[in-house]
Amino acid sequence: METTQPTIVQSLKAGAIAGFIGAGLNNIWSFIAGALGATIPPRFAIAVTLSSFVPVLIGALIFFLLGRFAPKGKLIWYIVSIGFSLFSFFPVFNPPPQLPDGTVLDSTFPLLVGPMHEISGFLAAWGIPKWAK
Repeated sequence: METTQPTIVQSLKAGAIAGFIGAGLNNIWSFIAGALGATIPPRFAIAVTLSSFVPVLIGALIFFLLGRFAPKGKLIWYIVSIGFSLFSFFPVFNPPPQLPDGTVLDSTFPLLVGPMHEISGFLAAWGIPKWAK
């Protein structure tokens, strides 16, 4: 049985689906985390939405390129996307004292953003190959 590689449109569509679902789930999580006592910075919903959507869309482009030009591109995709997701936890648990906009972070920062990294990372690693068919 021969398998065909997804087109760039299929890959970007899969990335958009994963990004929109991730943005929705991450915004829901920010409300839950706020109810649990996490400090929510101002205009956080905009940052969460963009940060959940744009990197996953870029990941979909990388998925397409790996599938197109690398033998075992899907396996490389899983390794790279899972590795990047794990690497993205470094600033979660070793946060800078403040965000680039000057917002000072408190001890609830990992509670707020840790699950968001997991949600987006999982949707990118699993969802893009699934929905790119």
